[in-house]
Amino acid sequence: MNSKRFYALDVLKLFLAYVIAYFHSRMEFLPGPTVTVQIFFMISGFFLARKFYARSFADRGQSYGAWEYTLDHVRSIYPHYLLSCGILFVYITARECLELFRAPGWEPLKALFLHLYSQIPDIFLLQSAYHWQDSLNYPLWQISALLIAGYFIYALLCHNEKLSRTLIFPGAILMVMSLLTRTEDLFQNYGFFYLPLLRAFYPMCVGVLAFYFTKTRYFEALRAHRRLFDAAAVLALVTIICFADYGNIFVITGSLLIVNCCDSDSLLNRLFDHRCFRWCGKLSYAIFLNHVLIARILWALIVPRVEARMAFPIWAIGILYFVMLTGYSIVTMVLVDRWTSRARAQKAPVSNS
Repeated sequence: MNSKRFYALDVLKLFLAYVIAYFHSRMEFLPGPTVTVQIFFMISGFFLARKFYARSFADRGQSYGAWEYTLDHVRSIYPHYLLSCGILFVYITARECLELFRAPGWEPLKALFLHLYSQIPDIFLLQSAYHWQDSLNYPLWQISALLIAGYFIYALLCHNEKLSRTLIFPGAILMVMSLLTRTEDLFQNYGFFYLPLLRAFYPMCVGVLAFYFTKTRYFEALRAHRRLFDAAAVLALVTIICFADYGNIFVITGSLLIVNCCDSDSLLNRLFDHRCFRWCGKLSYAIFLNHVLIARILWALIVPRVEARMAFPIWAIGILYFVMLTGYSIVTMVLVDRWTSRARAQKAPVSNS
């Protein structure tokens, strides 16, 4: 497992980002949002363990501890997050003010103040405990869960790596058991502290264990049977898409797919090892951040006006949504890349030679 970029994993993340984007815009398709979010968390757990193994394993987190890990994630997440949060905030505020101007009264004024209140937890990457469906956190609570659960898991590994693996294993097993439970959905929103611990912690545990599997002789034996390894990964992708309703199946198939995508010699990486996929990883994050704004504009401004003149089939709405979301995400991604590049250049020490 080397440090090169894995294009197959970037394409997988981009596909999953579009699944979530279409679900939040009333156009759901397989594998569905629940499995998609959990696989995202598994990928995060895999790379969390990979970073720990590369930078903190030798000295138990003394040179690169949990605090440094969290700060790195904040630096990488916040620039694009703040841009998307700010633009969506301006858009929703303008619409609420326009409604208040058109029909002055208590209810429009209350909606405006509720909107402003909802942005407070959004800015600090916190889960909105109430009225969260009206805020930016409607699709973005996953980021707060990643930071909190990731910090907790990384701190466990830095404190005692061997003990942490022992604790993480039952956490992963508990996720499997919860998915097999039919009487109660353990992944529903029950409040502020629930989401980081259940929605992110368990699948991240699975991702951590998947990485540790790559350090065993069993993984090397699996890689030696290249055709079997590649065929199993393709089968895993099919099962995730076609049999997502079974819930627990992606715990195993998702791990196998992630491990295969992170193998530079795998069939999937050979298929996607091309320069045209170099933006897919970054674009998946942009799609994830921007889709609520584009969905609101699409359904509030564009679809009603078009349907007033002619029939607008759902497939045409889906294509228009894809074009708008992809184009806008590319623009914001380029802007953020330029912004962060300039910031790094200004902070870099100037040589006197």
